[in-house]
Amino acid sequence: MERVLSASRRRGALLRRLLATGDWLALIASLCVATMATSTTDVGTLFWAALVSPIWILVIKLHGLYDNDHRRIRHSTLDELPSLVAASVLGTLALDGLLALTPAGPLSAGSAILVGVVALAGSFVSRATLRFLWHRLAGVAMGLVIGPAVAVDLVARRIATHPETRLSLVGYLALSDAGSAATELPRLGSIADISRVAREYGVERVVVTEQEMSEPAAEQLIEECKAAGLGLTFLPQHYGLLGPGIELNRLAELPVLDFRFSDPSRSTVAMKRAMDVGVSGALLVLLSPFLMIIALFILLDSGRPVFFRQRRAGKDGESFTMVKFRTMVADAEERLGELVDLKKLDEPAFKIPDDPRVTRAGRLLRRFSLDELPQLINVLRGDMSLVGPRPEEESVVALYDKRQRSRLAIKPGMTGPMQVYGRSDLTFEERLAMERDYLDNLSITSDLAILLRTLPAIVRGDGAY
Repeated sequence: MERVLSASRRRGALLRRLLATGDWLALIASLCVATMATSTTDVGTLFWAALVSPIWILVIKLHGLYDNDHRRIRHSTLDELPSLVAASVLGTLALDGLLALTPAGPLSAGSAILVGVVALAGSFVSRATLRFLWHRLAGVAMGLVIGPAVAVDLVARRIATHPETRLSLVGYLALSDAGSAATELPRLGSIADISRVAREYGVERVVVTEQEMSEPAAEQLIEECKAAGLGLTFLPQHYGLLGPGIELNRLAELPVLDFRFSDPSRSTVAMKRAMDVGVSGALLVLLSPFLMIIALFILLDSGRPVFFRQRRAGKDGESFTMVKFRTMVADAEERLGELVDLKKLDEPAFKIPDDPRVTRAGRLLRRFSLDELPQLINVLRGDMSLVGPRPEEESVVALYDKRQRSRLAIKPGMTGPMQVYGRSDLTFEERLAMERDYLDNLSITSDLAILLRTLPAIVRGDGAY
């Protein structure tokens, strides 16, 4: 496995150096901006700041922001934003402290704030750009799954709906070939063949789902992957219980899992509502000419009405009228029974590919989710939020069981986990799992991350119909 070892470690080391270079250039750029924008920062200060600038890289390193790309199966620049903010604050304080020991003296308060803000923005942009270019040039990494076919299929679907994993599965290893028809991935052998398979396929990460693996076998696998420089990801046996509200701690040598059960704080809810009002109000003003063009487009294509109004289930199942641009024929709701029998659904959700009720204009609007824009009115009124679970029809919500009604705990959103990761290609249980993850980890940061991921998801068009 020497070729795999050297290739994997070289790639990881090169990416870390590129990220560090990007962070350093962002700091130097911020110092140049402060020099030009303030009278208290001069060229001498810039010179001494450049000399002590390695402290900035050290602080970011101590926050673990150069090691997560190889360590984690799923990592993106948005995921590290909270840590990057903290590192920027501490890095600015450390830089200013070292400058106080030089002839230049410390930065003024205004210059320090400007340096920190610009350096943070620069680091975020440079990291996102470098990772984008890196993945384009280096391609995706090869991955291998260890486990039974059914579990392998679950892992394959999750990786497919999370493109930020940048992982292409070459196949799987299992104790036996039982159930191999359950997955499209080929079985490449047993666990004992991992060295051969990793060498032949250039594998860089191994994902283990095998629940019957003994502890000695697991330890041996860990040692083999460690020696070969392979990334390793284990799925716990009871993964359905281990949501994001879990914290791993230790009692001496014993690992323990602490469960956190709490509703979102009032401050989080208030900040979320303030963001909803501010963003939706601004977008309605800025996009009003564009919204008028879309309305005219619909009018010329299929006549009135331009808008589609429907009762949907909101927070705690309370009914509200959702507004969208009309993308179907005027009598679409009356014709639904011809296409779907709600009483015979396997799960309380449905989506109809190539729906014959969709108009020509509607297909274009749906492809880019432009039909959703009038929901900004619902957000401004407080019926919906910018981010949250998908608002579902009342007739479908009536089919929910108690567990499924958990998705109604907060206001529905214009965008959310479903829209970002797969849209209509997801099964209802996959949607529910992602929405549970969002609900258990609700924060302004997670909302911002979903908002920033929405546009790329719309451009990709996965599951849009």
